[in-house]
Amino acid sequence: MTGVLVTRPEPGAAETEAALKALGYVPVMAPLLTIQPVPGPPLDLKGFDAVAVTSANGLRELAARSAERVLPLYAVGERTASLARELGFQEVYAAGGDVISLSRLLSGRGPRVLHLSGEDVAGELSPADVVVTRITAYRAVPVDDLPDAAVTALRDGQVAYVALFSPRTASVFVRLAQKAGLSAPMGGLTALCISAAVARAAQGFGFSQTRVAVQPDAASLLALLPAVKGS
Repeated sequence: MTGVLVTRPEPGAAETEAALKALGYVPVMAPLLTIQPVPGPPLDLKGFDAVAVTSANGLRELAARSAERVLPLYAVGERTASLARELGFQEVYAAGGDVISLSRLLSGRGPRVLHLSGEDVAGELSPADVVVTRITAYRAVPVDDLPDAAVTALRDGQVAYVALFSPRTASVFVRLAQKAGLSAPMGGLTALCISAAVARAAQGFGFSQTRVAVQPDAASLLALLPAVKGS
């Protein structure tokens, strides 16, 4: 059976692990970031016309720090929007999966929008005719080393694919793989990247192939995998 290294942090890693098993692959778990909330007081949403979230992590922090569920909420993609509905938000809109599409969706929906994000962002929201106030709600902290099981699997050629879900995880993988003295195995190693920005961040490792998802979401990334024989 073919191994796939999963670098995605929780929450999300377990979901990817289950999806890979269902596809007939062997997930090798190596979350490279840990998500830590940034402490802060309850959110005061008075004066804002809408809230925007660019990740499920930002949405969870919003739900934890405010009981407000009526204000329109604009999510980066449909998966985050679905979670928002599960959490009780009543008016939810989904963009196309990235900051550009979310900025377009927000244009003219202001004049004031609160954006909850992580410490590192792929880009600033810039909707037309809207003033965006960004609050850092969480940070993604890199681990110090690749897990021993992941290093062994990579060295022994048990892994054929590395799933990379963000530029940050891609750069951390390259750094920690170099730290562990790893190089691409004889049979080659393929990077599965959720976006072109991720592919650029992964260039330092020497992947034999780099595949980029057609949409910046987990389902599109997993769709890069070939069908398993007999499945």
